[in-house]
Amino acid sequence: MSIVKKFFNNTRKPEGKLGRIMVNGMNSGGHTALAEWGFGFLNTDKSFIALDCGCGGGANVKRLLDKCDKAYGIDYSPVSVEKSKEVNAEAIKSGRCEIHQCDVRSLPFENDSFDLVTAFETVYFWQEIDKAFAEIFRVLKNGGTFAITNESTGTDKTSVKFSQIIDGMNLYTPEKLEELLENAGFRNIEIHTDSQKPWTNVTAEK
Repeated sequence: MSIVKKFFNNTRKPEGKLGRIMVNGMNSGGHTALAEWGFGFLNTDKSFIALDCGCGGGANVKRLLDKCDKAYGIDYSPVSVEKSKEVNAEAIKSGRCEIHQCDVRSLPFENDSFDLVTAFETVYFWQEIDKAFAEIFRVLKNGGTFAITNESTGTDKTSVKFSQIIDGMNLYTPEKLEELLENAGFRNIEIHTDSQKPWTNVTAEK
């Protein structure tokens, strides 16, 4: 595997030294503009308990903690979990945050646990996405929101190029995400796009 392919495969599952470089880059600004854009479509409340799936370096967990009473993060990468715990150490110590290493297809939470679940730049890498969406539906409270934010429409040239480099990367159009969400039982699905960039935000309600 070439060093370029090996590096970009760390967007899927950060590992080792290259993985630590990747999550540090995400936290230091690589995804900041997209995250702020995605957060603009969310209705949050200080009473909320939130979950960020595929939390990477933990920056979006930290953003959720600014808006919610408690925030959890999950990731299947040990490197990401370690960095997320470091970034949110104070909130973890105070009991407002928990970070878990797990697969989104098997979440370690009770039914109806969360008011809000987010997924930033991560659903491309979820295996058996239908099972993952079913798990998110399970852990959401009735009336809760699932929000997906991607730096891709599923057809833009940049993402298509990266999907040919990164193993296991699957692109989704907003319409395909809507279909998958409906199949999982979600309703009141809204699609948001950016007029200048191939960004997509999809929100859905349980």
